[in-house]
Amino acid sequence: MVKHHLSRSAMVLALTVIWAKAAHAEVTLYGILDTFVGYTNAGGKGAQVAEQSGGLYASRVGLRGSEDLGGGMRATFDLENGILTNNGAATDSTLAFSRNAWVGLANRYGEVRLGRQNSALLIMHSKFDAFNGGTYGSFLHNASTFTFRYDNMITYWSPNVAGFTFSAGVSFGGQTSPHDALNAYVGAVDYQRGPLYLGVSHAEQNGANGQLNLKTTFAGGSYQFGSLTGYFAFYRGNNLGANLNTNVEGKYHSVYWLSAGYMVSPALHIAAGIGYVQDSTAQNNNAGEVSLGAFYNLSKRTLVYTTVARLVNRHGATYSLIGNGPITPNTPVRGEGVTGAQLGIVQFF
Repeated sequence: MVKHHLSRSAMVLALTVIWAKAAHAEVTLYGILDTFVGYTNAGGKGAQVAEQSGGLYASRVGLRGSEDLGGGMRATFDLENGILTNNGAATDSTLAFSRNAWVGLANRYGEVRLGRQNSALLIMHSKFDAFNGGTYGSFLHNASTFTFRYDNMITYWSPNVAGFTFSAGVSFGGQTSPHDALNAYVGAVDYQRGPLYLGVSHAEQNGANGQLNLKTTFAGGSYQFGSLTGYFAFYRGNNLGANLNTNVEGKYHSVYWLSAGYMVSPALHIAAGIGYVQDSTAQNNNAGEVSLGAFYNLSKRTLVYTTVARLVNRHGATYSLIGNGPITPNTPVRGEGVTGAQLGIVQFF
């Protein structure tokens, strides 16, 4: 993959041109700013206190819009860049829009999008979790390794039909020999009816030799009982190092995660979770975590959150508490655990 470096002035010019071209379309400037202070004490490494970006949500800013083309057809787009609110840097300085850069067409039969897009797995797994797939408290996120988004992707997103929606996509690796090397295939289906939500998503990616050697699956759901919502989630994947040349098909690890959220008041809800990861190899690099969290809405656009978690590794496992941003975790030595707590604030716009 060739990545182009854009200067700051070039990015400003590009955004100006986009804004001018979008004068006759409906365009929304949006973003999420999430900053937290976290304490972790990792076995064999020691304690660390750090301010970081992206605890509950990955911080980002973007432009999304649509244009009515008539006859029920709309042109759509989304340009979204990840940012680090603790130091003002881009999450990926080699990309102008590191999170989303796609254009699409939509009508009552669904939407087709082309470009860099979030994986359906990333979108779905947060729905199985009282911690929204983020913070130190989400063992589902801490212990799952998968591709968040793909370049060169074509996706279809269906309308809601009797509570069911589905999506499917292919990312082209752009190779000549073999022609399907590095291709990725993603699909998801979910169901929402009343208090019940169920979903499953799956992704496979070819290696450099064209053979399928990365496979990832998420499945789970939730059910609301008045003020209490219970969540269950399952992850299975062999993406143990995100290396398309060395991963071994059939060597998986599985994550089992149960969590619950309770609405104490319209502004305050609390969460708890317990999970376990099982390594299918002979190394038995297993781990487990228990978590507690609280989330308080100061307004419709601002919330504060806090979590505490204890993660225990076994044998050679080195899982850690990573939150939801591109942060450098305080990783314990092999087989040691980590305890953490964080306090953060989120602003939506």
